[in-house]
Amino acid sequence: DEAMAAAELETLRAEFAALPEDFELGAMEDSFWQNAYKEFVKPWSDRQLHWIPLWERDHVAVPDGAAVVYLDAGMAFGTGAHETTRLCARRLLDYLEQQEGQRETLQIIDAGCGSGVLALSAAALGCSDILGFDFDPEAIRVCGENAKENPHLAALQFEVADLENGLQARQADLLLANIQTDVLIPHAAAVVHGVKSGGSLALSGILGKELDRVRQHYADQFAALRPQDAITLDSREDGEWADLLIQLN
Repeated sequence: DEAMAAAELETLRAEFAALPEDFELGAMEDSFWQNAYKEFVKPWSDRQLHWIPLWERDHVAVPDGAAVVYLDAGMAFGTGAHETTRLCARRLLDYLEQQEGQRETLQIIDAGCGSGVLALSAAALGCSDILGFDFDPEAIRVCGENAKENPHLAALQFEVADLENGLQARQADLLLANIQTDVLIPHAAAVVHGVKSGGSLALSGILGKELDRVRQHYADQFAALRPQDAITLDSREDGEWADLLIQLN
């Protein structure tokens, strides 16, 4: 309401002294902000993987044999429109192309799964041993809703957990972590231990200007914590964002 808006503006002024004196005050209905993002979320595809927003479900034709995921992110991260999610999806596709014939036996973990789009993508591409976790209960609720909208996919496991708990006593053949740098670095030890020898770790959510710091930090962590595993590193950029692929040899 107006009183709350005024109070919050004063809090902002304490931090940002250069704010202008006057602002235009208006009201937005909940339905507006909850649905406004849909204008900017469009279907996306790479190779056989197709992401279709739920509200476009009846209007988009996909090729025969496509791996299709229908989703609505709601209040969770992962509309499919963000560069970091797409960087991770491309790493998933690359990895599975190298594992043809073994997909059903691979263990895939989507750490910080948000809307579940990457976990659902793994299922659409033929994997069946998939775990997604996120520390936000609302994100896990959204994952459950998206799973219901994709009855053609195998059942997935989603749970509320942070990186430390989600990866405790677990290792993946492919660990996907589309999480910001300020989380990836302090919790690097848990992430480093979360991938099997011979497996791959795909980190995203990294600003291009942060990439060198993340790369060096993870190289140091692997050297200290898993000296028996030789690693190779690769990165890609999409806009201002970057990823980091670490393969354990």
